[in-house]
Amino acid sequence: MVKKIFLTVAVVICCGAVLVAGAWCSAQVDSSPCTEVHVVVKDSLERQFVTAEEMEGYLKRHHVYPQGKSMQQIDCHAIEQCLKKHDMVREVSCYKSPFGGVYIELTQRVPVLSVVSNDGCYYVDSDRRIMPAHKQIGVDIPVFRGTVSQRAATEEYFDFVMWINNDKYWSLRIKDVYVANPKSLILTQEGERAKIMLGSLDGYVEKLDKLQTLYTKGLNQIEHPDYREYDLRYNGQVVGRK
Repeated sequence: MVKKIFLTVAVVICCGAVLVAGAWCSAQVDSSPCTEVHVVVKDSLERQFVTAEEMEGYLKRHHVYPQGKSMQQIDCHAIEQCLKKHDMVREVSCYKSPFGGVYIELTQRVPVLSVVSNDGCYYVDSDRRIMPAHKQIGVDIPVFRGTVSQRAATEEYFDFVMWINNDKYWSLRIKDVYVANPKSLILTQEGERAKIMLGSLDGYVEKLDKLQTLYTKGLNQIEHPDYREYDLRYNGQVVGRK
């Protein structure tokens, strides 16, 4: 009986010692300074709109750079929210290591189309969000010019561009779209003189399929005519004009 009591007391003392040691270690970690910061741009191989060095400078300018601060003072959520305000940042994750380090991982926004209109110049990203024109972006994406509203750019024109990007034939040809008005879209082809008078976006898949068929199964069988435009505005027809 005495032996059991002794063992119980010993276990309680050991557990208490472990808890005290754990609390002491935790306090030591919390009060210790951040000695290193690791910033990783996870998609830097696909696009290079920002660098890790730029992001560190951005955090310093906004006074949330963690190095030198105590680990207890560092607010990972505040760091994430700060970086999310950057024009080129899409997602951010920040966490601390138990050895005095802070790790920041981020991905970049992906521009899908460019807009040059009376309302200004901007990009629309892969999440349908407006992002400001940035001189460091050098990407080959379709450009919409003319009368382009932000609503249309993030809705029907976005859908149109995504369809083009997923089409093996037209993704190599259509790089510029002039919008005279929502019912009058004119497409410029890469390496081709002839413009495409698309009209409205109604039935654009069928319209462009007919023109593709003409290109691949009709015009390649005969001498290629030097048309200045192909008009797809007539129901079920392709009208070429010299």
